[in-house]
Amino acid sequence: MSQAFLRCATASRRRFLASSAGLGALAIAAPALRSVAEAHSEAVVATAPTYTRTVGDLEITTILDGYLQFEFGVFRGIEQAEYEEELRNDFIDPGKPLNVGVTAHLVRAGDRLMLIDAGAASAFGPTAGRLQATLAGLGVDNNSITDLLITHLHPDHIAGALVDGKAAFPNAALHVNRTEVEFWTSESNRTAAPDSAKGFFDLAATAIAAYGARVNRFDGETDLMSGVSTHPMPGHTPGHTGYRLSSGDAQLLVWGDMTAIAPVQFERPSVGIIYDIDSEVAAETRRRVLDMVATDRLLVAGTHLPYPAFGHVDIAGDAYRWVPDQWQYAG
Repeated sequence: MSQAFLRCATASRRRFLASSAGLGALAIAAPALRSVAEAHSEAVVATAPTYTRTVGDLEITTILDGYLQFEFGVFRGIEQAEYEEELRNDFIDPGKPLNVGVTAHLVRAGDRLMLIDAGAASAFGPTAGRLQATLAGLGVDNNSITDLLITHLHPDHIAGALVDGKAAFPNAALHVNRTEVEFWTSESNRTAAPDSAKGFFDLAATAIAAYGARVNRFDGETDLMSGVSTHPMPGHTPGHTGYRLSSGDAQLLVWGDMTAIAPVQFERPSVGIIYDIDSEVAAETRRRVLDMVATDRLLVAGTHLPYPAFGHVDIAGDAYRWVPDQWQYAG
């Protein structure tokens, strides 16, 4: 188990209670939520784009659940002029909100049908929450999902796993890091949180309760099942986890928010966002993982990377460069 993982796991509660990277961050972020404890039950019926590619014998479909809008104030560790420069370098107008996609990954692997993260439902308003309608449009019955692989328990990754407070995927096992579960279901953490942030805890606790005995709490780096292993990526949250999918010689690493804002965080990996519980550990994790995937030339995907979210990472001086995957015309 990595030193960064142990450090984040042991320090997370203390940092959350004491630092602006914990309670203060959630206090700022929480007003954007639409009464999270209730909002996940509201259905969004519009469908969204999908894109399918193969990784060995695996078939992976990215589902664009929608998007979130970020302003400069979301970022930490960067001046506004630097932020605006990075956006201009990517031909993005810094005078407008930055639209950041929310993507879920549907994985067909033999007799298993897995979903990596579940989208935002309506927790952040009407710009996201298209997962359920899109699955139906693909002909995927919720009962057929065998596994939910959750990177972390923030609302834009877990809210879509619920419908009216109940499990949206009644036959699925929900896999999530044990430290992540303990952090977000801690009554003492919730009690210490400002009222505006309690919805984060309520939603996480509702999801864990809804899946009950089907919640698989794993620790650190482990093999979940054939062809699926976990990769600790702590910092954004204490138990934030990526999933490595393998088929023959082909591999794909799917992360959640480890590097979420492509126009900024590849070029400036030290930059964090207000949702990070431990921004220092998050930055250490980002450099470690980006170094690894660049060196190994590993195909990656992320919940918030530019749709359809597949790509590679290249080393560019003392920073990194996002290289979108070539479109797979044949699927």
